[in-house]
Amino acid sequence: MIANKKYFFFSLFWISFLILAYTPSANAATSVHRIEGHDRYQTAIAASQSGWPDGANDAILAYGENFPDALSAGPLAHKYSAPILLTGSSYLNSDTATELKRLKVKNVYIIGGDAVVSKVVEQQLFVMNIKVVRFAGLDRYETALNVAREVGVGLGVFVTTGLDFPDALSVGPIAAAKGMPIILVPPDDLTPLQKSFLKENEIPASYILKGNSELSDNVVHQFPNYEVIGGADPYERNINLIKRFMSSVDFETIYIATGENFPDALTASAIAQKGQNAIVLLKGNTIPYPVLSFIQSKVISKLNILGGKSIISDSTGATLGKSPAQIVAVTNISDSVDENQKYEPPKTVTVTKTNGLKEEVPVIWSLSSVYTLRSGVYQFEGQIKNYSGYVNLSLTVKPIVLKLDSITEEIIQGDYFSFPSKVDATMSDGSIREFPVTWASSIISLNKVGTYTFQGTVQGLTQKGSLTLKVSEDAMISFLDQNLKAVVGDRVGKDLDETIYKSDVIDLTKLDASGSEITDLTGLEYFTNLKTLYLGNNELVKLTALTKLTNLRTLKLNNSELKDLTAIKGLTSLTYLDISENYIKDFGPLKNFIRLTTLYLEDNVPLTPTPDYTPDYSPVRLYYKNLDSKDFSL
Repeated sequence: MIANKKYFFFSLFWISFLILAYTPSANAATSVHRIEGHDRYQTAIAASQSGWPDGANDAILAYGENFPDALSAGPLAHKYSAPILLTGSSYLNSDTATELKRLKVKNVYIIGGDAVVSKVVEQQLFVMNIKVVRFAGLDRYETALNVAREVGVGLGVFVTTGLDFPDALSVGPIAAAKGMPIILVPPDDLTPLQKSFLKENEIPASYILKGNSELSDNVVHQFPNYEVIGGADPYERNINLIKRFMSSVDFETIYIATGENFPDALTASAIAQKGQNAIVLLKGNTIPYPVLSFIQSKVISKLNILGGKSIISDSTGATLGKSPAQIVAVTNISDSVDENQKYEPPKTVTVTKTNGLKEEVPVIWSLSSVYTLRSGVYQFEGQIKNYSGYVNLSLTVKPIVLKLDSITEEIIQGDYFSFPSKVDATMSDGSIREFPVTWASSIISLNKVGTYTFQGTVQGLTQKGSLTLKVSEDAMISFLDQNLKAVVGDRVGKDLDETIYKSDVIDLTKLDASGSEITDLTGLEYFTNLKTLYLGNNELVKLTALTKLTNLRTLKLNNSELKDLTAIKGLTSLTYLDISENYIKDFGPLKNFIRLTTLYLEDNVPLTPTPDYTPDYSPVRLYYKNLDSKDFSL
């Protein structure tokens, strides 16, 4: 196959040429956006409008003035793809009510009992034609358990202290994205309800966030299959948690909220989990060292700050925006796929950052899914955010095996036969490739005349190798052309007056009889194991003796006064054929010679000159493109 000629036909599930909403720059600063309102209620609404611009069927409603019941809301928001909104205790916050109408909410899930979110709020929602489901308990711990039952514990649980909020705020979006509930626990021992809950449920994994004093060993050891994620303070634990679940987090966008108060981070957990993003907590308006160090190590396209400037200032936002690492180089990708198989480009590429370290970042390709129908090497481009260059994907589509060639061999009765270690396969691109093959035997001796068949196994292929072995009696070979006998005798070490037997020539794989004034090929029919035969520059009348030489791969018949190719039309294993400088007019017998990579046909003219004669090479059109060497054009 011509190496630089590419044919690539593919059926796309979808091809998307994605236009980015900004001009990428190799040194562009991370964009900083603020999601804010004039109070915590308005900030929650701003988060809802950002994450659910087209509305939502469900919403989570939590008390906006204190944290205990609300901390378990994040995973519930994930379950129902719902924003988290805040309300006062006695009455439904008017701005929140307006947002519920904009969202066209049908169901609201209230977190907490009547003492936290009153029956009046529930009645107001009823008047708005909204169905209410309440998750409540006698205390924050029971409320969290009831939410956990709704979310389900089949994937595991996250555990944090119920006496403070930063750890639960850190966990919120990650727990939500992983479909695991948050269980709030007392510092020294579990409640009786919690102990019963653990006995009643099979929990495959428990991820416990704690420092040195938040939770006792007694609490930790009661959870099955636990893993502790620690840190000196909530901010270090926040970063350690993100690092632990780094493979589940998309760092293209990060949400920033204060860890000194709960509402902003709580409402952010609902929107952050939608994009599998994390929440990073600041100590008020101060960037803790673990947070700054972590942000400086990551390539981040966008930072969303939750809350107004009185909570996190513009100068702090500007510092954060300049902190993430930038991309200075991209590692191009080389990949391969078998022909006729669906290919999905990798979702990430390796980049080198300004700090010299490498990282995997998302990439957007000009295609997202492709079925390959033609082998070859193809190039595609992709883009990554915050980088002005392109990443290149070199995709090699490998040809597949169409069939394993059947092997035909012949030995003389009583000889030993060694099985071939490789078998030829015809590939989908027309090429021939060798594969190692394993037979039931490696060497056998056959004393009985007959034809035997064997099967071989090729690792990685379902097709079986096939070998037909003919065991023949030895016999004298009669050569009608003494010049041919002389060539053969010289090859096998016999004088012209000596008899040549089949056993003398059965192992020959190559014979050069070029320019030997041969006119008759009788006797060559016994050379069944020949692979290479040179007969050019002779005066050949007919080629009948070649009919049975189906193992031939190379055949030279140039300048041999040939007029007809009918006798060789079955030699379709040939990869090299030279029949130039003859009198051949009909190339039809070559129609099925699809394995040819070299074919010479030039200077074939009629025996009787014909004015304006043009040879018809059309029978070879099927495989013309696969010919590496040729002396004619189509």
